Order: sequence, then structure tokens, then C-alpha cells
Amino acid sequence: MLRLSLALSLAMPVAMPLAILAASSLVTTGCEKKGLTPEEQAAKNKEDLTNGAARVRDEKYDEADAMFARVLAVEPENAEALAGMGRVRLGQKKLDEAVTLLERAAAKTPEDGPLQASLGEVYGKLDRHAESAAAYGAAFKADPNNGNLGIAQSHALLKAKQLEQAEAVLREVVKVDPQAEYVYTDLGDALRLQGKLDEALKSYMKALIEHVGDKKAHAGAAEVYELQNNRAKAIDEWSTYIRMDCCSEFANTVAKKRIAALQDTKADG
Repeated sequence: MLRLSLALSLAMPVAMPLAILAASSLVTTGCEKKGLTPEEQAAKNKEDLTNGAARVRDEKYDEADAMFARVLAVEPENAEALAGMGRVRLGQKKLDEAVTLLERAAAKTPEDGPLQASLGEVYGKLDRHAESAAAYGAAFKADPNNGNLGIAQSHALLKAKQLEQAEAVLREVVKVDPQAEYVYTDLGDALRLQGKLDEALKSYMKALIEHVGDKKAHAGAAEVYELQNNRAKAIDEWSTYIRMDCCSEFANTVAKKRIAALQDTKADG
């Protein structure tokens, strides 16, 4: 009995420290699971924002969504993350969500040209053409040598029936970026819709000099010749358009019907 008691007394000092050490290790493990420092969180956010933007460019919207969501979870008003998530929603065709996010971002960084361009795009898809024109105008102002932004603004202005403003923007594009595709054709359209037919025709001809394959310029010239009651030249321009674009919806529903009507009128005359 004495030997048993002695054995237990010798074992206790060893067993107790082991139990205490095990409990201590559990506490230590829990303490190690701490949040990131502010510097680490900022670096993580920057990484997610950069990678998220790259995923949007690659149209990998689900991946981008997760990255921007992580940033917004810790910084709900981060303008770059709001803009990125807005572009994700735009790519996913969730337009109502997209416009809300992009507007929130633009309110914080109104001089961000690419953001304004995204806002112009989503407004256009929602048929809010005057607002689209204003947003594209802000983007063009931020990057005045990018003629494509001016052309996008002019398209929105034309849809908003603001013809004189569209003409003014397109003339500015001609000055800063005369090689922008379709700028002379678009200017011709703006002039034609205002009834400035001679100027419009000159612009369409200039378009064909700058871009020989611009089929839209032939269609525009045909429209002008029709308005001038020059059926022969209208037929020539529509015929050229159809040779360049035989089977599109516009060719089938507009160009071919117009040329047939002109030929019938010419035969009657």
C-alpha cells in the first residue's frame, strides 16, 4: 500500500504539467488567429482590386465578384471596389444594380474618366440617353485625345435628339483624333438629320477617303441622295452598300427594300 501511494505521488507532478501544457497550447492556437494589421489589410485590398480589374477585362465576372466583395466587406465605401463591382454587374447584365454601384463610385470620384465611361455605357443600355451623353462627356473631358469617347458621347446625343450638340462634339473629335473610326460618317449623320444635306454628303465622301471600306458612309450618302431626289445616285450608293454587306439585318430590312422602291419609282417615272 505504501508503495502504491509513493508511485501515485511521484506520477502527479508529471501528469499535471502535461495537462496544463495541453490546455495552454489550445489557448495559444486561438490567439494566433488574429485579424490582419491595417498595413496587411491595405495590401490585401490593393491585390484584390488589381486582380478584380484584370478579371473584369477577361470577362471572368464571378471571380472578380469575390475579389471586390472582400474589399467591400471591410471598406463598404471604397470607390474603386464600388466601381469594380458595378462593372461586374454590367457584365452580368444586372443593369439596375450596376447603375447604383457606379453612381455611388462616381459621386466619390467624379473626375475618373473610365468610371464615367462605364456609367455612360450602363445609362445607354437603360435608354437614359441624355445621362449617357453627360457621362461620356465627362469621360471625354478627362481624356480629350480619345476620340472614341467623343464618338460614344455623340451617339448618345443623337439618340437624345440633341443634334447640334452631337455635331459640335464630332467636330471636336475630328480636330483631336481624325483617324477615329466612323467619325466622318457619324458627323454626316448628325448633319443629315439637321437637314444640312450638302455638308453631310461632303462628310460621307471624306469618310470614304479615310476608310475605303466604310459601308455606313455609302448608306448615309444614299439617304442624302434620296432626300435630294437623285434616284440614280441613291441606287448606286445602296447597291454598293449591298455588295459590301449582302446579308445583314440592315441589308435585308432596309437597304434592299429601299433600292427596290427606288427602282420601282424610277420605272414609273
